[in-house]
This record gives sequence, C-alpha cells and structure tokens, in this order.
Amino acid sequence: MNKGFFDQVYDLVAQIPRGHVVSYSQVAGMLEQPHNARVVGWAMRQSPPERNLPSHRVVKKSGELAPGFTNQRHLLEQEGVTFDQKGRVQMKQHNWNR
Repeated sequence: MNKGFFDQVYDLVAQIPRGHVVSYSQVAGMLEQPHNARVVGWAMRQSPPERNLPSHRVVKKSGELAPGFTNQRHLLEQEGVTFDQKGRVQMKQHNWNR
C-alpha cells in the first residue's frame, strides 16, 4: 500500500465520533480495500502524532483492544464505551457505520 492509502485511513479515523468504535476490517472495507485490515493496523501504528487521531476508537472486529495500547480502554471508557465481561467492546452498542 502507498502513502495515499495511509492518508485515507487517517482521514476516515478522524471522523469516528466519540463513544463509537470501528474495526480494522471495517476501515479497510469503508475504503474499498476489504482485504487490507492488517495494512490499516500498520497505518495506525505509524500515524503521525500531529494528526492527533482518535486511534483508540479502532479495535479488532471481535471488540478486543489493540495489543500494546495500554491506555485504550481508559480512553474509551471516558467516552462512554462499555465492555463485556471478557474486556471486549460491546460492538453492537458502539459500532460506527458512517
């Protein structure tokens, strides 16, 4: 994937409203690249700090949080996102479909 795709990912993630989440695969699908969920993950790991993206709002399709993002749950809880007993985001309640 090229930088253009990364910029598309960043532009889309910037639109996710507070209290909502999307999965890596949803982002890829919204950008008409449904098989590139991993590339979305790479893009998020390399996101420029100056873009100030709400990267905490991107989770696995199961609702699991990103590995290594220790503050993610806290940030989502501050926005009213709820979790099940296994610590996964309750996707039916908080999934964003633009």
